[in-house]
Amino acid sequence: MIIRIRPKYSEQELANIYEKPHNHSRWQDHITRVQSTIAFASWFKDIESVADLSAGDATIINSINAPIKYIGDFAPAYEFTGPIEETIDLIPKVDLFICSETLEHLNDPIAALKKIRAKTKYLLLTTPDGEDDIRNPEHYWGWDSKGIRGLLVDAGFSPVIYSSLKFFDEKWQYDYQFWGCE
Repeated sequence: MIIRIRPKYSEQELANIYEKPHNHSRWQDHITRVQSTIAFASWFKDIESVADLSAGDATIINSINAPIKYIGDFAPAYEFTGPIEETIDLIPKVDLFICSETLEHLNDPIAALKKIRAKTKYLLLTTPDGEDDIRNPEHYWGWDSKGIRGLLVDAGFSPVIYSSLKFFDEKWQYDYQFWGCE
């Protein structure tokens, strides 16, 4: 399943949405997802260089033991500031690219994945799993694991490890999927 949730925002609407870096510690599910992503990252070995151009508060990338790091986000806080579709062109090739809770925010996720594929050996990807409504105003897309696997393969990645994280909350069900790709 892959569904378009909403049309693309204008540049001004995006600037308003992303004017401040994301604070992952605002919601318990985000805290747990970030901790799970950090644990999942331990699958990748011998990483010399890593990039995260949608880093939020950079908790995930800063937990990875790599001597070379390229950190960026849409919100102005890092050396690489702006849309990931543009900042990807500014970095060299890296061993690992982190794309955590990002694809669902992009107008053209397959184009972004293809650009990422050209820049990395490995990909650590997380994204919502099964989102199909408009509760999160930042998201353009919703998909399940079969949909994301198809996007990854179409972009030239070989998925080699997968996991999911399910939350059960009466008010808000938000599940995540984790992918490790070569």
